[in-house]
Amino acid sequence: MLNERYRKAMSETLYYLKGIKDEDVNKIPKSFIAFLEENSLKDYECDFDYTKPLKELKLLDETRGIISLICLNYWCETPEQKENFKKHLRDNEAKYQEELKKKYDINNIFNKPEKNIAKNNNQNELPAETEKENVFKKLFNKILKLFHIK
Repeated sequence: MLNERYRKAMSETLYYLKGIKDEDVNKIPKSFIAFLEENSLKDYECDFDYTKPLKELKLLDETRGIISLICLNYWCETPEQKENFKKHLRDNEAKYQEELKKKYDINNIFNKPEKNIAKNNNQNELPAETEKENVFKKLFNKILKLFHIK
């Protein structure tokens, strides 16, 4: 049984696929689409603007991971396209990790401006949780394991 977040991601993926060209959807195996349909949340309502680029849509990270998997395995037709796509994913991950490193740098943890510290002391809020690292990589590996691809 998949957790609800992945089921929502599958629903969002199916909704996204309804808005793209049929020739691209036809490249995806029917068995994979059936898997998405079987495991998606039937009552989950997706609503986003198909005219916007994918990066501007408010999608779950898991949805982006599934769409990346589809792109890599079914829409990249040549080895060069696949390698370029993998390089793009690696570059994005490196940028993301660099942002996290800057944001949570241990050497600068005590160099915060005092007004932010005073502001936080006046509010009885818990500190924000850090982002999970390598979300796309973890999702991508889980999906590969589901389909015994590796």
